[in-house]
Amino acid sequence: MKIFLQNSSVICNAGEGETILTACARTGIILSAPCGGRRRCGKCKVTLLEGKVSGDAPDAEGRVRACAAVPVSDIVIANPESSTIIGSELSPVFLSTKKRPARAGVALDIGTTTVSARLVDLNTASALDTISELNDQRVFGADVMSRIAAARDGKTAGLFTAINRQTGKLIETFRKRWELSRIEKLAVSGNTTMLHLFVNADPSGMGEIPFTPVFLEEREMKGESLSLPAETVTLLPSVSAFIGGDITAGLAALEILEAPQPSLFIDIGTNGELALFNRGNILCCSTAAGPAFEGAEISCGLSGVNGAISAVELSDEASALIDAGAAGKANAAKNPVLITTIGNTRPRGICGSGLIDAVAVMLKLGIMDETGLMEESPSGFTIAPGVSLTNMDIRQFQLAKSAILSGIKILCRNAGVRMIEIKNVFIAGGFGFFINRRNAVRTGIFPAEFIDLLSVCGNLSLQGAEECLTTENFIYKCKQIIARCSIIDLAADPSFMDEFAANMLFGVPDSN
Repeated sequence: MKIFLQNSSVICNAGEGETILTACARTGIILSAPCGGRRRCGKCKVTLLEGKVSGDAPDAEGRVRACAAVPVSDIVIANPESSTIIGSELSPVFLSTKKRPARAGVALDIGTTTVSARLVDLNTASALDTISELNDQRVFGADVMSRIAAARDGKTAGLFTAINRQTGKLIETFRKRWELSRIEKLAVSGNTTMLHLFVNADPSGMGEIPFTPVFLEEREMKGESLSLPAETVTLLPSVSAFIGGDITAGLAALEILEAPQPSLFIDIGTNGELALFNRGNILCCSTAAGPAFEGAEISCGLSGVNGAISAVELSDEASALIDAGAAGKANAAKNPVLITTIGNTRPRGICGSGLIDAVAVMLKLGIMDETGLMEESPSGFTIAPGVSLTNMDIRQFQLAKSAILSGIKILCRNAGVRMIEIKNVFIAGGFGFFINRRNAVRTGIFPAEFIDLLSVCGNLSLQGAEECLTTENFIYKCKQIIARCSIIDLAADPSFMDEFAANMLFGVPDSN
């Protein structure tokens, strides 16, 4: 059976019994499937314009779940609404002169949700061009464990093909845009699972105790061995199965070993990786925060794409009513909230930073109790037309925020460092660019002691990969960091579950 995209020459063939999701993924047409195609989330729905399917009945809008629907005739589906590209940044050099570098390299950060690539002039160490896209592996699930489960089910080759094809396209985009004949170097950073899948290594051993990776050390290889248009490829080294090259790269980019006082590094994504530097040693842990902050597992959740609500706040009038006392809260709740969307486009959903703000607003309005339970209307708490939060969404947020806060507390306890003694808190990743720090503390992601310490550092994993291209001893710096690292297994800590249960609760919000 053939699958046609509306108003497009793109066609893919579905084998007997093959779902739309699987057929499209095999052909390079990527549909998001946060639950990994387990028929749970419904976010892989496509609009069926022509033809018939089995396995799922079209809803009132003519949409079917791509993970369940099997074509029984040739079909036509509408093009997916969301774009793969979520960011592109050209340097002033390109905008003014488009001066072609004599020697070029590409830095690549493979996040579970987002893939970012940067073109670098190897002679001047200048960043020329950056592109960020949603990771094409999202068709296999939203988080690391979903990808590992897919690999265990025999899909390692498909996961490799997805990221390999995407990397090749990104490099070719740079070559065409800058009229380059060659890319000398490709430096790759990412979590341990993503690095495994990049080289077609089976990550299944990291899915169960004792969480054994195939490799942790840096890897050097020829680009042709991966069918990539780069002469050499370098993979940055990892610390453990769940503290990957992205964390090593970030800590090296921060020059963490030079920090004079206790410093905490936090990378919030589908997992929360934490590293506490104190007196020359680094204590690390990974928390199973889940993909809520990346938009998955939230009913109206989106990644950081155009149309995603990135900020939510009360109007001045509503805030004034709240300040007037408890009697004003009911009236304040009747006022619509103010929102900001990425790209200033029509709101289509909500991303992690907007989710934090929305929960903070709900706490201000007093519409849910300390357990997170709210009196749920049929549509939940409405943020914008078609975008609302349900009790289940709040529970997913609580699970994620409790994992982060519990990890921070246990890490500090094991290091013998009090919260008040920490002098630097570095927030890594694109997520941090949009985050309202006060709301992150208000909702219990970070402790109150961090309110004035949070430094948003951007994509330090990509920065580390960039420095790997231009700094001769960068891998050595990474190895020095790894030698200082010790790992705490939170699951084995007897106090973790008590901490986790306590940190699920929402405290009394401050008045600011």
